[in-house]
Amino acid sequence: MVLRFQQPALPLRPYVQFYMLVHAHYDGLDPAKAVKPMPPAPQQWLYFYPRDQMRTFHYGQGREISSPRSIVVGPQVSRVDLRFPPNHLMVCAAFWPGGLHRLLGVPVKELFDFSIESRALLGPAVTEVEDRLAETTDYTAMLGVLETYLLGTLRRLRPHPERPLDRLLPALLPTGRTTASLDHLAAEACLSPRQFERGFFERVGMSPKLYARIVRFDRAFRLKEAQPDLDWLAVAVQVGYYDYRHLVRDFKEFAGVTPPQLLAAETSHTRVVGASSSFRPA
Repeated sequence: MVLRFQQPALPLRPYVQFYMLVHAHYDGLDPAKAVKPMPPAPQQWLYFYPRDQMRTFHYGQGREISSPRSIVVGPQVSRVDLRFPPNHLMVCAAFWPGGLHRLLGVPVKELFDFSIESRALLGPAVTEVEDRLAETTDYTAMLGVLETYLLGTLRRLRPHPERPLDRLLPALLPTGRTTASLDHLAAEACLSPRQFERGFFERVGMSPKLYARIVRFDRAFRLKEAQPDLDWLAVAVQVGYYDYRHLVRDFKEFAGVTPPQLLAAETSHTRVVGASSSFRPA
């Protein structure tokens, strides 16, 4: 399996957190076993699938979805199970809070808990990106195709001048300041609490309180993945939960299962991928 992360070019860094490329061949594997749980995360995404078609099961909608060649994913609160095809290639951009709205003009509040085909939202220029990725076999070139598109969008759309709130939002994830009070965050953005909440909702697509819960939930799951020897109570305390019961509440709401059950599903996928995926040229 190929897994690559790349930082965006300097002009895009206020908007894009990172690029990611994944390529795996699931040779001879029962598709039902090539399933990865994808609980909601703080980022919003622009995905491209240049090879075989991806299928997902959306828990919030209770249905299976066949993805087009490219999708925009807005603010999520529901788990999605990824069902990988035999030749899985994904190239994507992860956006900082507010970045998708500012750079691409996406009405994120209208994308709450679902995705949409990129062409329907971003126009025909996305088709050229899809075609170029489908023709490309070099991974570095694929990431370059995506970045060239985003840089062109930046030059063409000329996002609105940055406001204090726009500078604050990308800092919320790495600093963990989503747990700060609404009044404190509003003061940092030079806004009243009501103005801050309205601006946050416009840029991120959900309330600051709900977003803080998603960030904390995501941090808990990633911490347990990185440090499996930590017990769940220690994980809960480290990421700011009052107790284990509150951690379980969020896992059941956002992932539909308890923390150990979600980790077991992720571990099962990792084990299957390690045994069955292989590397071949793109």
